[in-house]
Amino acid sequence: MRVSVSMLPEDVRNGGYTEELYDPKHGTVSETCEIHDVEGGIRVTKRIICAGDILYDFISTTKGTGLAGAVEFAKKPGGSPFNIAIGLSRLGMKVAFLVKIGDDEFGGALKELLSSEGVDMSCVVESAGHNTTLAMAAVDARGKPEFRFYRENAADVSLTTDELPPITPRETSVFSFGSLVLADNPAGDAILSVFEKMRASGVMTVLDPNVRPLYVSDKPIYKERLKYLIPLVDVLKLSDDDLAWLTGTRIIEEGISRLGCNHSGLVIVTEGPRGARAIWRGETIQVPCVDVKVAETTGCGDSFIAGVISKLAPLERNGLAEMTPAFLENTLVWANACASIVATRYGAANSMPRAREVEEFIQNHPTASE
Repeated sequence: MRVSVSMLPEDVRNGGYTEELYDPKHGTVSETCEIHDVEGGIRVTKRIICAGDILYDFISTTKGTGLAGAVEFAKKPGGSPFNIAIGLSRLGMKVAFLVKIGDDEFGGALKELLSSEGVDMSCVVESAGHNTTLAMAAVDARGKPEFRFYRENAADVSLTTDELPPITPRETSVFSFGSLVLADNPAGDAILSVFEKMRASGVMTVLDPNVRPLYVSDKPIYKERLKYLIPLVDVLKLSDDDLAWLTGTRIIEEGISRLGCNHSGLVIVTEGPRGARAIWRGETIQVPCVDVKVAETTGCGDSFIAGVISKLAPLERNGLAEMTPAFLENTLVWANACASIVATRYGAANSMPRAREVEEFIQNHPTASE
């Protein structure tokens, strides 16, 4: 959206709303967008909304033993959509997080962290009497993370449709959602209702299932919900493990063909040490894994999709059709660098890189862009 300065009220022209959107049609100002002076006019930056889980990870600092052999743990904030929101904010994007947070000590700390990271809090629903989800995580001998969740009376999965805050699609560039919240109602139904609203309004939708089958109580219903969503979303990001669980095959091409994906959408599969690939309008683009010293892999996939969204958001949904293979390859290189940085650190959300770190990483690792 472009609006000339002459269309703005005097207080807006004089800088009274430097981080807000003036709507000339309705004569109102929205706090969910940013405006910037551009060649005598303004450029409007819409916000991204992430929706889903929020929790504390207790991550084992004992390497290669899995949960059974873990001795000490470090407490870190997490939850896949929460990590994505933090990742996007650190990459310089305007992002809100749609979630219900409990009033226990953990919930209070998470709210403070979101605010300190610059995340828009207008979509956070506060809940008295609910707990914060806790997760134990450790890396096994193969380098794969193991998880155990504790979510009795948890706030994030108790969000109802009636509790949803006002959300305006025209002020949103991307709606990103997924993870275990889709497996639990009422929160799953609430998030699904927001997705339907965003999709109907032309907002780009991004789904990262981040499947954790061991902690899904009703696997058939969860799988059916994902299979309903997959043909509808504009961008689908899966790990190779997600794909295998959903389709029953580890052959990437066969698995994607079984999913029934949106033919006009973008599908991305991350493959750990084999890098990542994107399937876009019949063409496959692959980027290799960057060789780094791995400390812990929790949050790598979240950082990856945050990197992807940071590049796609300015296009918005209509602009996806104009995306070139070169642009998509550069997007994958950027996202791969984001994930590689996280792999060298401990702690998911705390490990999310800032844009300057990603730029420096790509410069210092020539193989990242080959």
